[in-house]
Amino acid sequence: MAILKEGGIPIGRMLFIPREGDLKKEDLEIEANGQYSLIERPDCFVVKNGECCRSILVKVSRKE
Repeated sequence: MAILKEGGIPIGRMLFIPREGDLKKEDLEIEANGQYSLIERPDCFVVKNGECCRSILVKVSRKE
């Protein structure tokens, strides 16, 4: 499992994961310590903090 991105997301902010090759939404595995939403765009994936009062830690990996 290759880690694509790891970090904290402040309240109301987003984490952008660039699209690499044939990467699809189903290929992503996301670990987070709070609520988030995953949005698929043509050039990247967006992980948005869904918590109203705190930052969250997120680790995005590619499934093998």
